[in-house]
Amino acid sequence: MAFDITRLQTRYEELRLERSGFTEVYREITRLFAPGRYRDDTASDYHLRPYPIDSKLVNSTGVLALRAMAAGLHGGMTSPVRPWFRLVLQGNPSEIPEGLNAWLDLTTQVMQAVLHQSNFYSAVHGLYADLGAFGTGLLVETADEDGIHFHLCNPGEFVIDINSNNEIDTFYRRMHMTARQIVDKFDNKNIPDFIKGQCEHTRNVTARYDVIHAVFPRNEFKTLGRVASTDKPYASVYFLLGSSSSSTGELTGLGGKPSILEEGGYDMFPAFAPRWDISNSDRYGISPAMQVLPDCKMLQAMTTTLRKLQHKAADPPLVVDQSLRATGVRLTPGGLSYFDSTRTGVTPVAPIHQPDAQTLQYSMQAIQEVEEIIKDGMYVELFRTFLDDERHNVTATEISARQSEKLVLLGPVLERLHKELLQPVIQRTFALMREWGALPPPPNNVDIINVDVAFESVLAQAQRASLSANIEQGVVFVGNLAQMAPEALDLLNADSTVRAYLDRIAAPASMLREQNEVEAIRQQRAEQQAQQQQMAMGNQALAEAGALADAAKTMGETRLGQGSVLDNLLGGVQ
Repeated sequence: MAFDITRLQTRYEELRLERSGFTEVYREITRLFAPGRYRDDTASDYHLRPYPIDSKLVNSTGVLALRAMAAGLHGGMTSPVRPWFRLVLQGNPSEIPEGLNAWLDLTTQVMQAVLHQSNFYSAVHGLYADLGAFGTGLLVETADEDGIHFHLCNPGEFVIDINSNNEIDTFYRRMHMTARQIVDKFDNKNIPDFIKGQCEHTRNVTARYDVIHAVFPRNEFKTLGRVASTDKPYASVYFLLGSSSSSTGELTGLGGKPSILEEGGYDMFPAFAPRWDISNSDRYGISPAMQVLPDCKMLQAMTTTLRKLQHKAADPPLVVDQSLRATGVRLTPGGLSYFDSTRTGVTPVAPIHQPDAQTLQYSMQAIQEVEEIIKDGMYVELFRTFLDDERHNVTATEISARQSEKLVLLGPVLERLHKELLQPVIQRTFALMREWGALPPPPNNVDIINVDVAFESVLAQAQRASLSANIEQGVVFVGNLAQMAPEALDLLNADSTVRAYLDRIAAPASMLREQNEVEAIRQQRAEQQAQQQQMAMGNQALAEAGALADAAKTMGETRLGQGSVLDNLLGGVQ
């Protein structure tokens, strides 16, 4: 055994203790924004408890705002109905092998098809909701003979750790598995006898046990045992969790101490743990829901008060004359109540307190203002652009023009999502497809180990729209100036301008010709121009020679002595 199981569990408990500061906030957010998403791993019976909308929730603005944010991010960054990424190679275009741009476009299409066949789009939609609510999400990608698979982990089920570069390279995920699931998933020789016995004798097959899946850099535990050099860089360990006594710390779980169920490894980190916003070297992110959590809690109290006022206005408390005590009062529609009409000046039934219309209107207006604050904090107005059915053909330029201020605020978040989620997803998917032989063969047998990613989603294009507009303005300015000063065109590099502009608008790489093809075309054009120039010079020489011949012929046929020009010339000579 290469790993000390006791230290593995101790490390898990340490990471869970560091995450404990977020537990209460996560519970509040679950109640107000994301019912059912949070899983408290301290409770082993959480799977038995239903997670409906909280009965105390009286205003669903937070839930609807989070839904709009998740759908907007999904449509704006990873829309399943339009291309949102393309593969590129960094470096000098002249050094890229011939035919590689076309291969990159073909590979991009193949990868898009593979992602469509997998559960990526449903999983990433849930991940966006976790980011908006809890600030941190965890998505694990695996592959087998059936294709690519993505596993979304619920907040509260996992803990993470970072390296010196503030990059997440470790996660522990806690799963409550039944005895039947454990026997079905893991090798029989590693399963404790008491679990196998439950399945063999069909007794308590549904009993659940805590199974931890730990993935971490293998060199983190290199001092715990000999590790072969051929082992993969990231270790993957499934182990059965033992319980810890609060007094002595002794492991007293069922079956004794924790036991390893399976050991394996990965060539690259298989999980993606994006964070919405982080401060310094924090492990867990801060979400928009956390920032507007006080407003959402206040909104619940305000809405509760408003509902009471509305209830009082519709069904106010009443003051009833003492004479009606014996007969009672019927306030239902059509109900009859009897009182002594001889008593004048007495109102038998009257409201004792009824809110006026201005109070109701003021309360509703105050609630709407708080709702707008929550929607603004969750970027609902920006993401509504992608959800409006009447504007499904909205362009990135229009989004940039109308939502420029919010895009500036959202810019760092988009960059972090590209770096921590989407780019690693594409690179790992490329590596898995390469490993399983699912990529198109590259041209000239070039071994492509890794590629870079260019994003062309609506939000990514909107971020770059200002850059492409600068290029357009610069070209127009130089063109107008060249009409007065043609030498201004000498400053403009046409090749660099075209490449920069097409890159800003995320045009396919196959639109650009290979550099050697461009040079061949230009050389051929120069040769044709030289030939045309030579032909023009030859035609001019022939024309001049013909004119001289005609002149000589005319002079030869001219008769002398008749006062012609030739006579005058000869006379002058004489």
